[in-house]
Amino acid sequence: MFFDAHIHHKAKESGGFIIGLEGKPYFEETLSNKEILTAHNPKNNYIAFYYVASTEIGVAISHKYVKYHPRREQYTPDEVIKSIRLNQPKCVMIDTLNEPYWTPYDYWKIAREFPDLPFIFPHSGGYLINDFIKICHFQKNVWIDFALTHTTLGHLGNKKGLPYINQAIQYALESPFANRVLMSSDYPFFSQDDVVAYYERMDKKEFLNQNFITLLEKIK
Repeated sequence: MFFDAHIHHKAKESGGFIIGLEGKPYFEETLSNKEILTAHNPKNNYIAFYYVASTEIGVAISHKYVKYHPRREQYTPDEVIKSIRLNQPKCVMIDTLNEPYWTPYDYWKIAREFPDLPFIFPHSGGYLINDFIKICHFQKNVWIDFALTHTTLGHLGNKKGLPYINQAIQYALESPFANRVLMSSDYPFFSQDDVVAYYERMDKKEFLNQNFITLLEKIK
């Protein structure tokens, strides 16, 4: 049994954070906002995150879990702050793979604006992983995952992976903020089986399952 904190379609998990994907490019086997909202079921360990398109950045959104994707939608940090203030969500995801546009301090600024609001920073910045684990260390309302980053850049810990990526992940899993690290696959872009096996090799699967449940209960 495992929980997956970053999926775009249901798969083998026992619960997860299921994220809508809108706009271009379109990827097959990913779900739209309309589709993920039908899967929203906190009692059964599923929370749907509504993808905020650029056309909706100034619009009131009734769903209380939102995902911002700055690279795809090209909105600014201040626009995201205004959108959060307008919508008063229970939890916010902001995609961190945003080179060369935003910097890590743009994300930190947003998290500091809303210190009582839980944020998830998926991917932990990719190549900028050290900056994002630093944010998570100091900013108590931030959770992180390593979706894509541990797979594409870290090669799930093997010798082909960038050493500093794997070192940063190992550090985070033993750090004072380890309870705010989530297991995430980014399915269907990457294999859940491979990601689960990666954390099992580090004897961290059950620990990360508990992290998911703790956050889920906090944001229901």
